[in-house]
Amino acid sequence: MKEGKAEYLCMVQEAISRMSTTSGILKGFSATVITGIAAISFTEVNKWVFLLSVFPIISFFALDVYYLGLERRFRFLFDLIRTDKKDIDFSMDIQIDKSKYKEAQVRVCDCLKSKSIWLFYPPAIVVIAIIVIMKFRGCI
Repeated sequence: MKEGKAEYLCMVQEAISRMSTTSGILKGFSATVITGIAAISFTEVNKWVFLLSVFPIISFFALDVYYLGLERRFRFLFDLIRTDKKDIDFSMDIQIDKSKYKEAQVRVCDCLKSKSIWLFYPPAIVVIAIIVIMKFRGCI
């Protein structure tokens, strides 16, 4: 193993861990917002408030996709270091040549295909949409 490679890999792995932790925190915030919206939906609150409640979920969704893209860039950097395709210069530059975007799966459409995204946010948005529709129709 090249000198400094283990330290460089640890440094990149720490960044990967931070990105995945941030993703988990965003999902926790989203679940809290959804639960709060569901809880107050049975009280006498202006129905337009519920319509506005969709925006935090969409914001968390966008942030989660962004952080997943960053995490994948760092994973690609990690693999380059691991396979000796990158010099041990301790650079944390995650700029990827556009020709390698598909291989690294860092495009937004690639991140949207991730199970961690599409199994959480679309159902959450559907739940919020159902609550909003029911509130506007006077069902709750």
